[in-house]
Amino acid sequence: MKQKKLLTAIAASMILLIASITFASPHASIIYQETEIQNGLWRYDYTFTNTSDASEYLYSVWLDFDRSATVTGLPLPTGWDGTMWASANTTAYLDTSSTGFSYDIPAGNSKSGFGFTINYQAGNIPFTAYFDDHAGNISPLSGTTTLAPEPLSSLLFLSGGAALIVIRRFKVKG
Repeated sequence: MKQKKLLTAIAASMILLIASITFASPHASIIYQETEIQNGLWRYDYTFTNTSDASEYLYSVWLDFDRSATVTGLPLPTGWDGTMWASANTTAYLDTSSTGFSYDIPAGNSKSGFGFTINYQAGNIPFTAYFDDHAGNISPLSGTTTLAPEPLSSLLFLSGGAALIVIRRFKVKG
């Protein structure tokens, strides 16, 4: 009987431990707008969104290029600093992080104003985002940046879908 209670207590503890680990799930959406400036020079403007489902704060992002590139960083948002963002550099990565807890991006929030120019069309770039729960626990997340949808394309897509729904409704009723 004691063994059964002990096994039940261990199983319950394991379930609670697993549930607490899986509950805190850091996620980020790193989207960009891409603009060709001239002669093979491209500008990238990023928005970092903390899509976590708990109390993780996004505080650092690394962008890893597939090759060395000439990169000129644009001014970063207030409270953020970065390696290779201040001037023209030949690098294979960019790294930026907040300068204090008050500048971290809380779950459900975004921060824009991260931009640079680069000497080739980089497109989607692998990233590593770092999260902190402000209790000393750090969690990394790897992913790939995503091109922001163009507003006109999205509007046309939505209006086309709405038109198809209306046409179908009239056909069903007729």
